[in-house]
Amino acid sequence: MRPQAPVIALGLDSAEGSVVERLLDEGRLPNLAALRARGVDGRVRAEPDGFLSMVWPTLLTGRSIGAHGWYFNKLWSHEDQRLRYLDASWIPNRAFWDDLGPGFRSAILDVPFSPRPAPEFDGLYLNGWQAHDDFGDYTSPAGFRRELRRRFGRPAMGREIFGPQSVRTLERQLAEAVDSLGQFARIVADVLARERWDLTLAVFGGVHRATHYLWSLDEADMRGASPEQIERLESATVRLMEAADRAVGHALEAAPADARVVVFALHGMGPNRGWSEHFRSMVTHLHARGADAHGTEGLVYRLKKSIPWEWSRQVTRRLPSGVNHALVPLWSRGMYDWSSTRFFALPLDLNGYVRVNLKGREARGIVEPGAELEELLQELTEDFESLRDLRDGAPVVSQVDRVDELVGADTPRRSLLPDLIVRWTDRSVRGSPGVSSRYGEVRWDPAAPLPSGRSGNHVQGGWLIGAGPGIGRATLPSPVGIVDLTATLLDWMGAPIPDHLEGRPVHALTAGPAATR
Repeated sequence: MRPQAPVIALGLDSAEGSVVERLLDEGRLPNLAALRARGVDGRVRAEPDGFLSMVWPTLLTGRSIGAHGWYFNKLWSHEDQRLRYLDASWIPNRAFWDDLGPGFRSAILDVPFSPRPAPEFDGLYLNGWQAHDDFGDYTSPAGFRRELRRRFGRPAMGREIFGPQSVRTLERQLAEAVDSLGQFARIVADVLARERWDLTLAVFGGVHRATHYLWSLDEADMRGASPEQIERLESATVRLMEAADRAVGHALEAAPADARVVVFALHGMGPNRGWSEHFRSMVTHLHARGADAHGTEGLVYRLKKSIPWEWSRQVTRRLPSGVNHALVPLWSRGMYDWSSTRFFALPLDLNGYVRVNLKGREARGIVEPGAELEELLQELTEDFESLRDLRDGAPVVSQVDRVDELVGADTPRRSLLPDLIVRWTDRSVRGSPGVSSRYGEVRWDPAAPLPSGRSGNHVQGGWLIGAGPGIGRATLPSPVGIVDLTATLLDWMGAPIPDHLEGRPVHALTAGPAATR
């Protein structure tokens, strides 16, 4: 098929959709409001919602997580019983823009976790500019990144300041995010002005990064802060959304008049409840059933844990990415005594992920498939549901999901995924001295800040606003799935939708009003 109107898709992971709607109604986001006034708005939903840590691979592949398998930046390699950083050469996935075929020109700018473009890719490609992730810094053509640095300077966003926060680090996070939004807007505008692209897909990473730490001041040491600093940092989420709105407006000044435009967030940001940061100790406690847990842990892992977290983080954040990627498989291979470990926690940042050491799947698995596995999963479900906040005895787990039931036991990448997902209640961990189970207690310092320093975390509540030729004023009656957003972009372009993509176009975005305000 021949290309139709140009398509411009701007990703903007941000505050939860209801917060964005409030700011729109208050007139704080004039560029997004103008787009909404002449087009369609609605919600975006990540599915299954137990996996909210990484949503971008679902968009770029047009396939669900059971098919692509990229659910976190560190994944479990069951063949050699160790963790590995996500690597497209290890677990390959193909982006939808590589299947557009001849006649389509694309500009793909900083889509998180997007793999190296295929040799047949036609256009401009940039990854890793805003340090939104630690996945790669691929560029096509080869000199594109050098050109951007020469014309726009070094990337305004540096490496993530992960860990305990202070007034100084929060001020830096806010400044870097705002500067990055402005810088990236200039890059997108410049790219749009170069030629009439069939697809421009660009993701502004600043709001996502900063709101992890600036959602509230609960996790920061605010000693010595002036009233002006407190006011500025307390209003950071609004300031960031206003900066993002300006960035979108500036980028779209260079858009062709007949372009179809969608600005979207695949999930939202909300308060970090914090229970996930104690999840590993909970899993270790349940595995030991209240006994001494250290006997199941490997020596290298025990030595790693003995180093204060703040110290190790200060070292690792200064190491090149390649060195960190090489270290993880080394220490994780001896993480546990696999001859006695029935289950273990996987890396996470929101919901809890549990993996069974399953015989026939894991290289050193000990749990028999069938009745033994079923008994263990049921036992674990009851164990997690028994966890109570030591403050008042209230539950801390809202539900436990079996991944087979969420994605299907026979999906192509099922072997990469955890076996159980533990979801938390809405109560915050702040001030809690620990949890109790039917085997005893797990305690921690109730006054200590969260190790991550993150006051914000991912939530459902993505959103979209689309406008352009053929799009009438409407509010979508139900949330759009991420795979359907991918199919819609292809439909807008007049490009064929490959059979392996799972979504279907959202016709309300092209066929006029689906619902009115």
